Amino acid sequence: MPHSFCSRLLPVLFCLSLLTAVRANAQIDTPTPLQEVDPDVSSDSDSDDSAYEDEDPPPKKKKKGKGAKAQRDEEEEADPDAEAEAPPPPDLKKPGTPASPTPVPAPGSPEGTPTGVPGTATPAKPPEPTRAPPPPLLAPRISDADLLLVWNRWKESRQKGDAAEAEKGRMALLQLRDEVSATDFDAFSVSLLRESQEKLKAKDTGRAIKLAEAAVSLSPNLPYAHFALADAYARNNLGAVGNYVGEVQAGVSAMVKDPRFWRPALANVGAMALLALLATAVAVVGVLFGKRLRYILHDFHHLFPRGLGRIQSIAVAAAVLLTPLLLGLGVVPVLLVLFAATALYLTVTERAVAAVLLALVGAIPLAAGQLAGVTAFAGTVAEDVYLLERGGFTGDDAAARVLERQANKEATFAELFALGRYQARRGQLQEAASAYKAAAALKQRNALLLTNYGNVLLAAEDMEGATRLYQEAQQADGSLAAAPYNLALLYRHQARGLPDAQVGAALERAKQTMDVAQRLDPDLLQRDLPKDDRLLVNLLLLSPTLPMGEVLALADGSTSSERVETQLDRVLLGASGMVARVYPFVFALIFFAWGYARDRLVATKSCDKCGRPVCRRCDPELGRGAFMCSQCTNVFARKGVVPEQLRARKQAEVQRHQTWMGRLALALGALISGAGHIFSGLPIRGAIYSFLFLLALSVVFLRDGLFPPPYGEAPVYLKILPAALLILPLYLLTLRGLRKRQAE
Repeated sequence: MPHSFCSRLLPVLFCLSLLTAVRANAQIDTPTPLQEVDPDVSSDSDSDDSAYEDEDPPPKKKKKGKGAKAQRDEEEEADPDAEAEAPPPPDLKKPGTPASPTPVPAPGSPEGTPTGVPGTATPAKPPEPTRAPPPPLLAPRISDADLLLVWNRWKESRQKGDAAEAEKGRMALLQLRDEVSATDFDAFSVSLLRESQEKLKAKDTGRAIKLAEAAVSLSPNLPYAHFALADAYARNNLGAVGNYVGEVQAGVSAMVKDPRFWRPALANVGAMALLALLATAVAVVGVLFGKRLRYILHDFHHLFPRGLGRIQSIAVAAAVLLTPLLLGLGVVPVLLVLFAATALYLTVTERAVAAVLLALVGAIPLAAGQLAGVTAFAGTVAEDVYLLERGGFTGDDAAARVLERQANKEATFAELFALGRYQARRGQLQEAASAYKAAAALKQRNALLLTNYGNVLLAAEDMEGATRLYQEAQQADGSLAAAPYNLALLYRHQARGLPDAQVGAALERAKQTMDVAQRLDPDLLQRDLPKDDRLLVNLLLLSPTLPMGEVLALADGSTSSERVETQLDRVLLGASGMVARVYPFVFALIFFAWGYARDRLVATKSCDKCGRPVCRRCDPELGRGAFMCSQCTNVFARKGVVPEQLRARKQAEVQRHQTWMGRLALALGALISGAGHIFSGLPIRGAIYSFLFLLALSVVFLRDGLFPPPYGEAPVYLKILPAALLILPLYLLTLRGLRKRQAE
């Protein structure tokens, strides 16, 4: 080859070497946005290597004396599998054109003609790489029958003593609870607690603890599960205070959060308080009446002719006083009669305390009815909605009742909303959509409803519908984090199936939407998402619940309120209606004012020394303001009138009277704390002491409660312990006060 030709060829070879280096460098690409979402997706460089490989070596030179056909026959014999190993793309083949991995120069063209020039076949653009589709969203249908089947398997394993299978059954039930987004499986936990109690009776505390712990794991919000576990811990090791005290605290915390438990507990406490109020009124009026009975009978005897004996007048007085009781008029009329008979002999403070208590007792039926209505929950619509929101076992029964009310066109928005959430979590997507549509007809643009309805559409692979509902929910309530959070997850899920050119925009949109959700609820940063192999909608998306206020508003206790009010009207007041509401207050006020007529009516007083009646009718010489009887006046006020022997006898009588009154006050105080103070002339303090004592006493005697919660009562020690802490100090302090008063 001449030197001039080589010098001209060198620049061309240099440029070709640079072109090869640039093409090789272009094959090393950065990861695509889709690969950031799904690393398993293959890269473009891997799938397109065949399109960017260097050209095969040029064909061999023809041998002299052989034609083109003979040359081709030799090449085919040398490499018979070349056609099978590297077939060209199908779209490039023409009919009758042999397949070859290397481009063949066209007939008549000079040797070494580069590929791609006119007159040669050029390779086509490689096909788009195929990516794995995004994992499907799962919403399996699960019914109470399915839950019961898993429970029965677990139960059989425990009965057979197969610990491994029992543990698998427990974990399967816990997994089902999480997959249906249920808060608790109360019925199953209660069954475990019964078994735990049987093991405790059999002195098998270890097994009892395991059963109670299993009950807590199934129903962490069930108060009695924590109480039973605390009991098992205490019986196993009383010194491990932290174990059982912690469970008691957890149980109390769960009780005050669950309306099925705190509402009956509040009703029981209110009922005990009303009962203590009634008992306090009876105690105060009874003590005041008993202390003044002697003087009442004395004045009552003056109403009859002198020839009538005292026994006869006493019998008539007893008949008058017992008339309301004999006629069955109720408790309040009896107390009003006793107060009316005693009012002339009481101090202003004593009359005021008695009048206030009687007015309050007259309001007990109304207060009890209101209490029953406010605390009603069991058997109401609110209970069905609450059970559906919890999503636990026996939810199908509550759903059936709501469906029945829907068929009768009586279902409210909250019922349909809770029904839709329950059905959606159980995989009943069509039924849930129908419930949400019915709820939307009752309340428009509700963000909670739109978000949950969007979840149903997303589970049904309706991405556009779900996106629209999430956006509408975000516009309806900008403070709800669930709508932007679910929308961000939807964008991410869509990005996994988009082409490279659209992935970046989708991920950026998802990031912006997620930032909005996390600003509203920073706790979303710590939320765990399910794995791709089982992408459950219930675990992936947020499903906002009804506010508890809307649930409690459905607890209609009007029927219970009317029934309780009517019964107590008949027992306490002997009447009903507006008259029953008014007359106790009116008569209490009248009898309070009646006491101011004491001096005008010349009512008998009590002698401050000996306690005998100070009656101006019997002894006209006594002045209007006399506070001692005629004997005490002659003995202690008039000197030299009575012999010294009679004076000493009277002083002894006074001493005996004072001692007797002190002992009687102490006895009353020992019977009912505060009664001794009332008897001793301290009505306000005595009434307060009596109420607190009787309240604690009612807790002890009514420890089973008047309004039972579900699954039984709370442990007895939770009721007895607070009552004991109230009774003992109060009882001792009141007795100490009475003794100190006697000593003075």
